[in-house]
Amino acid sequence: MSNNDRGSVVVTGLGATTPLGGDVASTWSAMLAGTSGVHRITEDWAESLPVKIAAPAVADPAAVIGRVQARRMDRCEQLALVAAREAWADAGSPAVEPYRLGVAVTSGIGGIGSILAGYDTLREKGWDRISPFTVPMLMPNGAAGWISIELEAARARPVPRRSGTPST
Repeated sequence: MSNNDRGSVVVTGLGATTPLGGDVASTWSAMLAGTSGVHRITEDWAESLPVKIAAPAVADPAAVIGRVQARRMDRCEQLALVAAREAWADAGSPAVEPYRLGVAVTSGIGGIGSILAGYDTLREKGWDRISPFTVPMLMPNGAAGWISIELEAARARPVPRRSGTPST
């Protein structure tokens, strides 16, 4: 497929939750001001790491989506849902038929935090203490799933893979 054969994409709304701000406006303002989102890591879990800096998201997604829902989601899913909500609102929250609306979110690994937490729980407390939400939380397409549920999107949408081969 050449670049001339690709369909058009129209961006109708923007959403972000980043190390610079909890929304598009604050992120953009911080970028224009030359603000860095990188900070020194001071938490105990980072003591043995060779690198002591990180760029964590500024906003706590649980404060936006609610504590109960956040407990059922991996952090990457939480951040994606917060940004999607902002983008949807920025687009004017249009009324769209579910089968005309698709969601595509790419992820290199998905819920790695949930994978690691699930493994620790298995090792320390046993299999019967693992949350039933562990698998949905670790799936790479979990963020797209949560967004699709919230927006009632019913159109299946293939997501491009890094390997360059089309996804089916």
